[in-house]
Amino acid sequence: MIKLEKMYEFETKRELVVEFESENFGLKVIGWEKETSEFFIKLDFEKVDDEEIKIEDIIDAKYDKKKNTLNIKLNEPENVRHMNSQLELRVPHVTEIIGKTENGGISIENLHGIQTVTTENGGINIDHVNGNLLCKTENGSIKLADCNSNANLETENGLIEMKKCDGILKLISENGAIKMTGCKGSLELKHENGTIRILEAKLNKAAITNQNGTIYYEFTPIDKGQFKFENQNGKIHLIIPDEIPYKIEAKNQMGRFNVGLEGNYDRRKEGNEQIIEMTKGSGKVEISAKNRMGSISLMNHQMKESKFKFDMSFVSDAMNKAMENIPEEYFDKGKIIKKMEKAKKKLKNIKIPDMEEINRHVIEAMGNVNKELKNLKFNVSADDFTEMADEKISSVVNTIHEKFAGEDLTEKQKNTVDERSRLKILQMLQEGKITADEAEKLITAMEE
Repeated sequence: MIKLEKMYEFETKRELVVEFESENFGLKVIGWEKETSEFFIKLDFEKVDDEEIKIEDIIDAKYDKKKNTLNIKLNEPENVRHMNSQLELRVPHVTEIIGKTENGGISIENLHGIQTVTTENGGINIDHVNGNLLCKTENGSIKLADCNSNANLETENGLIEMKKCDGILKLISENGAIKMTGCKGSLELKHENGTIRILEAKLNKAAITNQNGTIYYEFTPIDKGQFKFENQNGKIHLIIPDEIPYKIEAKNQMGRFNVGLEGNYDRRKEGNEQIIEMTKGSGKVEISAKNRMGSISLMNHQMKESKFKFDMSFVSDAMNKAMENIPEEYFDKGKIIKKMEKAKKKLKNIKIPDMEEINRHVIEAMGNVNKELKNLKFNVSADDFTEMADEKISSVVNTIHEKFAGEDLTEKQKNTVDERSRLKILQMLQEGKITADEAEKLITAMEE
């Protein structure tokens, strides 16, 4: 292995602007009290020929004193393989980052200023940052913690996780899980396929839509606010404490209502919709929930974990079997085995609290597997890597589905199966296999 490392030092100032561009290198940015900046890079790799490689051939770092801008661009040599990298940039607290990578992650800590981060297959982690955040990724996760920022987040196939963030929050996601804990401000969330879990919410305004997956939202005591929840094929589960002065309107087409709030409610039917209305106190916390093919639950207590546990160890066998079919010439077998072992340990340690949460945990589990696979980027070509990853992860998911199908279900868990059945009926309707009248009859018969 060849090892290269170097420390760059720049006489920067506050309100620095950093532009970072890379294909396969990730970057960690840390804010500090100094006005100067330091950029440390460490590389470990193997060469495929005798041509000399200098670190200056890989790093292009330039500081413009007049504009107070730092430009860093990394070029990956063609004659290297099995490359590991460590890039750490320390900058003044008041700094703007404009980062763009394809297969590398970007991490930002302790900064004030606008942060714009774009990746294709790399994760985005932002911690203790104040300022507007613009984060977009295709296949990576986005994680924010303790940020006082207006945030625009967008991902296609990745997890979004936020903890104790405050601001005007806008999230767009297609496939993956979304989890928020202890967040304040306002939220606009548009999701397509996956679970949404919002815990200990301190928001004063929220508009949340989903298409295929559960919406779970825990209110904390508030005096006023506006909240809108809309789903297509999945549950809406709202935890509303007794202290909240709510005004609720819930509409459902082809699903049940579960009401566990104190007081009476009015129920009526308009067209093909069942409607429930409830008011308590001043009614200044306005809540509307609308669903088409799933239940709406209005409860005053949090979900309790059951003793149900699910054995995920079978995933280990599925992953081992998947590895047998990958040609050895594409990878460093020893290195891959070590990384897959890490992924298997993560899967084995998962305890599933409730049958309704299986989808969320599987998505998170596969996210961990995906992270391990992404670390192998330098062991195979981009095309081969993508194809193999898709095939092997799909194999694991199929095995998971088969395992779930073979489990004995309790009465509560059978209700979850009913929800899945409704989704299947809807899919048959959309595919033209049955008519709308036949779909309604099937659902009615199933409920009876």
